[in-house]
Order: sequence, then structure tokens, then C-alpha cells
Amino acid sequence: MDIIKEVKIKNYKGLEEIQFPCRSINIIVGPNNTGKSSILESIWMAISSLNNSEDILGTRLSDIVEDNIKYLIYQGKQESRIELELENDKITLDLLYSEKDYPSKIADFFLNFIENIQITDAPEYGSDFLPRFEKNLNRLRRDLWVLKTRSKKEESKEELNKLLEGMSKTLESANKEFRNELIKSEKLFLVSELNNNLIAVHLKTSIFNGEIPVSAMEEIPDIQKIPLLFSSPKINKDISEIYNKLVSMKKLGEVFDILKRRIPYFEDIREVDGELNVLLENLKKPLPLSFMGDGFEALLKLSFMAPLIKDGIILFEEPEVSMHPGYLDVLSEEILSSSEHCQFFVSTHSLELIEYLLKKADKRGKMDSINILKLRRLEGGYIDREICTAIEAKEEMETIKTDLRGF
Repeated sequence: MDIIKEVKIKNYKGLEEIQFPCRSINIIVGPNNTGKSSILESIWMAISSLNNSEDILGTRLSDIVEDNIKYLIYQGKQESRIELELENDKITLDLLYSEKDYPSKIADFFLNFIENIQITDAPEYGSDFLPRFEKNLNRLRRDLWVLKTRSKKEESKEELNKLLEGMSKTLESANKEFRNELIKSEKLFLVSELNNNLIAVHLKTSIFNGEIPVSAMEEIPDIQKIPLLFSSPKINKDISEIYNKLVSMKKLGEVFDILKRRIPYFEDIREVDGELNVLLENLKKPLPLSFMGDGFEALLKLSFMAPLIKDGIILFEEPEVSMHPGYLDVLSEEILSSSEHCQFFVSTHSLELIEYLLKKADKRGKMDSINILKLRRLEGGYIDREICTAIEAKEEMETIKTDLRGF
């Protein structure tokens, strides 16, 4: 399934400019520091902007991008752009960096947001906000407790009004301090458009990370959300959470069918007292999943993820990490089968995974469903890219091996 037809990235991290066409399975290879992760991040950010900057497993923008926001833009520039060409639509995501104040093109939204934000909304903005304004918050909590205590007694109306007036001043001072801090802080705005119509504005600062409401400022078009999932060694998702989601969607059986065909000794997985247990051939009792090793757990996670997505996009960053080479055969089967109903973008250092995918695709007559994007860093830091079809890649495996190893 080809949801994204073409990707264009400009000035994101170490990628000054890159553009490439897409197919159902897109394999990204190259030495370290050539932009493989940056490409996956870019796609995730653009697609997730259709759904409050998160994917189906609750992975959020803060899980994907680093806190040092100025390094998200290429070599000190102020703006980055990511464009995804779909079948009939175009998603554009602009990253606008500001060391202080705010960019002029986003001024109306930001100032409207600043005017309406209240310190009492702090809990929904996360723990980063609280420590810097704890003094004002504690004062408000104390005054609220005093007001509640006194209101139960026969206090004079004048005393209660005086207390309320003091609380109002404390709140006004706290709001002013918070708003000034937001204006002065280093900021990154993520401005998302669908077919040139604004759909979302996300603000990331040291004290705030979330959406800026835009509905009052613009008429937002109807959005067809695209299911999205990102698997990366940097994102630690509990496998039990993914297992339970598969159970609720009644899709566990199809995963087990593949595992049984590819792993002869595997029989079943069951949850007992909140812990996953694996049933293996010739063993009388199930084994806790933790006994099976990191490689088997990594295989399960990736195998569990693919069936969660239909008509959506799956991003796998270095899926071979912690995985036994023999399991790559099972993973390649899952990727190829699932690509009929979702689109894959996979960064890898594993020649074995590529070989398995090409061999299976060739056998099934699906070579035209695979693209390989080869990245290499040239002198001066420029990152070059080359697109190979599956047929070309099959003939150039030695070259690809060199690109994977970086020599």
C-alpha cells in the first residue's frame, strides 16, 4: 500500500535537503549520522500532526524529538519544512525556531494563546511547568484551604471578600509571570497544513509542550486521520500493552500463525497474573517471557505491532537491535505480508534483513513494492542519496553492504 507517494525534507537536523519517491516498503540504509533516524522522525511528525502529535500506542512528540530544540533545525537556520505527497493530498509541516519572542507568521495564534492561558491550567501542560511556579501555586492552594475553612464558620463578608481579593491578585501575578516567561523562552513552533489549510500548531518550550488552539483563528478542514506507529530502540513500550491491544482488536491469532510457521518450537503466549508466558513444544509448563531473552521479546514487539495498523504507516528504526539473526526471517515475512494493508519505512544496518525481504519479495512477485534509499555523507557534510529498486538492489548487494558498514 502506497499512502505516501513522495517525501521532501529541508533543513531538518543534518538534512539540508532530501527528496525521494516512496513505495509500500521503503528501506533506508547508510552509515551512522547520515540522517536515517531524521527521515523517520520527519515522517512521524508530519503524519501525527493529524492526530494531536501522537500515534496509536500513545507515543508523543516529546518521545520522538530531543529537548534541545535549536538543533532540530539545520545548522543554525530558523525554519525547516517537511512535505508529504499523498494520493490526493499534501501534508506540510513547518518547524519555526525562535530564541525569544515569536516568528511573525505565527504571531496571531501565539498572542491569542498567551492572552488566554492561565496558570491554573498547569496540570495539563505537564511536570516541566510546575517547579518554576511552585511558590505561586502553593500560595493559591493555601488561600483556597483558608477560604474553605472560613466559609464554614461565621466569618464576616468583608473578611471573605478581602481573602478573595488577595487570591485574585496572587493569581493575576502568577498568570503574568507565566505569560512573560513563555514570551521570553526559546521556542519551536510546528505548523501543520493539509492542502495549504492550517490544521494544527504545536508549541515546544522548556515550560510548555502541547497544542495551541487554532479553531478560533482558522476554519479547520475535515481531516482523514492516518493510523501511525513508530518502533525505535529509543522508545520503550511495554509489550503487555501491545499484547492487550491486539487481544481487544481480535488480531492475536494472525500473529501467532506466522510465528508458529517460522519458529517450530513456538506454540502460544498467554497472560497469567499480568505477566506474559510463552508455551513451547516439549515443555510441560509455560516460561515467563523474560526467560526467552531480549531477541525473542524484540521479535514479538515488532510482530505484534504490524497487525495494529490498517491503511496506515509503520516506522521501524533499526528493528534488528537485540534480535537474533534467525528471527529476521520471521520479521521480513511480517513486513512483506503487512505491506498489503500498510506502508513501511525501515532504517537498518542489517544486510540479512534486506536479503530476506528481497528473497521473499522475488518469490512472491512483489519486487516492485520495495524501494531502497542509500544515504552517504560527502565532504563538507552534505548527505547524498541514491534510490534503488529491489531488482537493482538485488544486483548490488555488495555495494549496499558497503553502504551499511560505512566503508
